[in-house]
Amino acid sequence: MLSSGSALISLEGGEVLNMEALLGIDVGTGGCKATMINLDGEMIMASSREYPTYYPKPGWAEQDPEDWIKAIAGICKGEMDEKVKRHIIGICIDGQPHTPVFLDENGMVLHPAIPWTDGRSSLQVEYLKRCIPEEYMKRTLNPLNTAFTLPQILWVKEHRPEVWKRTYKLLIAKDYVRWRVVGEGWFTDPSDALGTYLFDGESFRWSDEICAAAGVEVERLPEVKPSSAVIGEVSREASKRLGLPEGVPVVNGAHDPSMENLAAGTVRPGDAFVKLATAGVVSVTTRWPLPDPKGRTVTYCLPTTREKGADGWFTKTATFSCGSSYRWFRDLFCQREVEDAERLGKTAFQLMDALAEEAPPCSGGLIFHPYLIGEGSPYWDPQLKGSFFGVTLIHQRSHFCRSILEGVAFSIKDSMSIFQELNLKIGEIRIIGGGSASPTWRRILCNVLGVRGLKTSGGDSSFGSAILAGVGVSAYRSIEEGVARCVKVIDETDPDPKLYALYDELFKIYRELHNVTAPISHRLDELAKNLPAK
Repeated sequence: MLSSGSALISLEGGEVLNMEALLGIDVGTGGCKATMINLDGEMIMASSREYPTYYPKPGWAEQDPEDWIKAIAGICKGEMDEKVKRHIIGICIDGQPHTPVFLDENGMVLHPAIPWTDGRSSLQVEYLKRCIPEEYMKRTLNPLNTAFTLPQILWVKEHRPEVWKRTYKLLIAKDYVRWRVVGEGWFTDPSDALGTYLFDGESFRWSDEICAAAGVEVERLPEVKPSSAVIGEVSREASKRLGLPEGVPVVNGAHDPSMENLAAGTVRPGDAFVKLATAGVVSVTTRWPLPDPKGRTVTYCLPTTREKGADGWFTKTATFSCGSSYRWFRDLFCQREVEDAERLGKTAFQLMDALAEEAPPCSGGLIFHPYLIGEGSPYWDPQLKGSFFGVTLIHQRSHFCRSILEGVAFSIKDSMSIFQELNLKIGEIRIIGGGSASPTWRRILCNVLGVRGLKTSGGDSSFGSAILAGVGVSAYRSIEEGVARCVKVIDETDPDPKLYALYDELFKIYRELHNVTAPISHRLDELAKNLPAK
């Protein structure tokens, strides 16, 4: 079932119409978000709708691309004022990275989309590591794992050969949605191309060598254009189906990790942000690509404005289950908060935060490892299992709520140790994503990390997409101008030195527990493959 939340903010004494507007749409992992701003970055409208991820087998994850379309239509038709729509001068779409959509020559979807959270392709990863020369792999700038597109393609080739035989074109999530909006052309941008593991990050072209070694014809891949390029206009059919204004220019876009840098305002070397969303992310902006020699980070380009090459880079770490951990607990154990939230006009997460505030720092010794779908940085291990450790009779739901927020913060801190090895210093962070709306979570995060946290006006990647839409239609001369004009700091959180020291002691135990339980997780994962589904 799709769920939604929206806000319409009046400007200039209630007048929202006497202005040019930019629309950004994010086709995220957990749902679709749309943000409309004026040219000064003031929000006119923001809305979101969740859609389901299906888990047909342990370690598998799938989505229906039509759910993405329904979510966008639900927002644009049901929640967007028709008078405001007429003032949109540019649209840009971003989306979850790596997620392939297999299409026949008529654009029909042949297989459920496989999101980056899917872990079924571990054998394909091992095969690729054996068959692709290391010199080519290095040019992709990233470690090879199940989150990337290429292993997912090989899984489909091996286990669904009839799908691959009929596949005419392979698009990533945002590229498929944009194709549905424009109605023509098969395009992607460098950020999503880098996420396929088929793109050469040095020459900025599809890698003939990797494609040949993997048996993926370059002809099945989309043409790569700059992120800020105008690809086309909203078609008449899309206008009717989605509720978008016909004829508005549509910008190519980038994947949501790249667009988040625009939303956070982290486009200069040394800038950093933490994203609290479905996944937790730490991103540091650099002048040049800075991949981790041990393969524990991912490296992408910022949204591009030039035909060849990047305008800037960022290196990031990820914890796979961030907001999804909180959502999982909400769905299973917080039905009371869900019901009360509807009655009180709040969200269930706000009531869960209030519960978390009732528990003391460190949650009475309760430690949560957020490995609900394995873990990303620094382990990149799809077999790791989540756990609560230290449960006693004193623990209430409040302790569990707080423990989840703390456990995700510990996972983020665990991943940030990599930056120290790369000589990247982080003096402060900008906090973005849905979780940034929680003062409770922001305080916990800053106390765990021991750094100042800044909340910005930019919101999530859909806000960044709105900025890039402005760059694409020449409302801004550059990305830097758009960011400077639109993104403001609206709140600051300083760490408490005493709580930082306390959390640091608990973090040491968190790490020790990981080292002890990781082999057990592997054994349990192997056993689970042979257990009955029901």
